[in-house]
Amino acid sequence: MKKIMLFMVLATLIYACNQGRTSVKVSKTATRYEMTAIYPERKTASVLLALKDSFKDQDTLLLNKNLGTGKELSLANGAVFYLRFNPGKLEMEFLNAKNDQKGFDFFDKLVREVKSAVN
Repeated sequence: MKKIMLFMVLATLIYACNQGRTSVKVSKTATRYEMTAIYPERKTASVLLALKDSFKDQDTLLLNKNLGTGKELSLANGAVFYLRFNPGKLEMEFLNAKNDQKGFDFFDKLVREVKSAVN
């Protein structure tokens, strides 16, 4: 009986420790730039703040859309990219064919800001 209780306590401890994990994956190729961030839900507010800081002025309204299912966003600065945002997970994909250098620079800065908000 003691072994079963010890096993259950260890399993619960391992599960609880894994709930706070953070993973940020960034991939750049000749055709696309992608980022996936998985983080504890308690950091969702700081990720949302990083997004709001990036989507200034009229682009702030884009955050009112249902981004949990994923949307292609077209910003006032000309940047076009796919974004899916849920508590604990953010996915972004930027296609070079749909954007210019200004859009790339914006997306690159956004990725860096989200990475710092998550870490």
